[in-house]
Amino acid sequence: MMRWAASWVATVCLLGVGGCSGAPPKGVVSDCKSQASLPSSVSTDILFVIDTSSSMQAKQAKVVAQLGTFVDTLASAPVKHDFQVGVVTTGVTQNAAGCSMTSMPVLVTFDMESGKLQLGKDLQGQPVASSTLKIIPYDKPDLIQQFALLIQQGTSGSGEEMGLEAARLALTEPLLSTGIAATPSGNKGFLRPGSRLLVIIVSDEDDCSDPKKTNIVVTPACGAACAMDSECGGEGNYCVTGDLGGRQCLENACETAGGRAKLEPVKNYVDFLKNLDDGTGTGRKRDVVLAVIGAVDANGSPARCGAGPDEAQGVAKRYKEAVDAMNQNTTEKHGLIDSICAADYNATLTKIAELVAAPQVIELPGDPPDGSLVQIQIQRAGQPTILCRKGDGFSFEPAVGLAPARATLADKCRLLRGDKLDISFVCTQ
Repeated sequence: MMRWAASWVATVCLLGVGGCSGAPPKGVVSDCKSQASLPSSVSTDILFVIDTSSSMQAKQAKVVAQLGTFVDTLASAPVKHDFQVGVVTTGVTQNAAGCSMTSMPVLVTFDMESGKLQLGKDLQGQPVASSTLKIIPYDKPDLIQQFALLIQQGTSGSGEEMGLEAARLALTEPLLSTGIAATPSGNKGFLRPGSRLLVIIVSDEDDCSDPKKTNIVVTPACGAACAMDSECGGEGNYCVTGDLGGRQCLENACETAGGRAKLEPVKNYVDFLKNLDDGTGTGRKRDVVLAVIGAVDANGSPARCGAGPDEAQGVAKRYKEAVDAMNQNTTEKHGLIDSICAADYNATLTKIAELVAAPQVIELPGDPPDGSLVQIQIQRAGQPTILCRKGDGFSFEPAVGLAPARATLADKCRLLRGDKLDISFVCTQ
């Protein structure tokens, strides 16, 4: 694993001509000589949500092939990066019917999945004896090998992919308080107090989260023979490789207008992620990023993309909506979507890792009551000094209980490797 030692500096200096002699008025920082410092480490909990439907074998393999790049990007963070990873599947329930016109739909439940952290499997979905951990820490010697086993969850899972619902289940009670045993039973220890959260969904169909188990019915590809989607009947109807070979029409009920109307609103999942408590008892929100490797084109627009013989099985409209909503009303990027049809995922996984690689939240000494008292300067090699103020480069949170005040850097002030940081407080003469 590549390691990188940062050359970061955080100092406190004075503003104003006369220094800080004399008693400052109320509301102005009194101890201007406190030393500000970057955190010695940052922690991130990374949850992969893997589609295990029959079309996912090549896509899972492409994730596995680039795990080294993903981990190296995280490990080369400007400060020590204490990250851990776990994997769940998109399987929750499936209301399925066969090709026969007389067959009745059958509700299938995936009780051993449904948001529960998984042990590793092979690409046929069979358990692998060498996979012994459901939560893998960054400093495990065989991190890449164990990580790869977790990503390989097989391709015999649910055809009703509930990526957003699976993530919600994984991050809520009762699973968060349930111990982890040899068989999937719970996710205790995954979501750590104060840790950032990165959710990465990998699916070649759109989200079909239906916790109320409405009458959406999933059927196999057993329609008329076809050569292109336009022959299959409009939105949600695709020409795909059939279960018995050849190209056949498939109606993806989750991707029709009527089907989407029955699903849990995307807004509910976005609100859930944006309002996750950080677990420190201060009432502060957790820093959450949502990334999707899904059915979009190279520009990130929902599309049934293709790459050679491989193709997406749907169009990621709901996932795109979720990512866009994560980026609304914030100066910091909290959502990213990239194409599952890319030839490889090197660039995609690098971009995802870079979203959480550097510490963008800086704890401030002296607990200034107002962010307008704080000025941050960033020295970046080969560039003029970058001046950051509240609302123009960082947002500010006052101290809460024992938790100090903090600034969250964004936009022009987002930290990069090699940056040097100076924090100044406004003082009286």
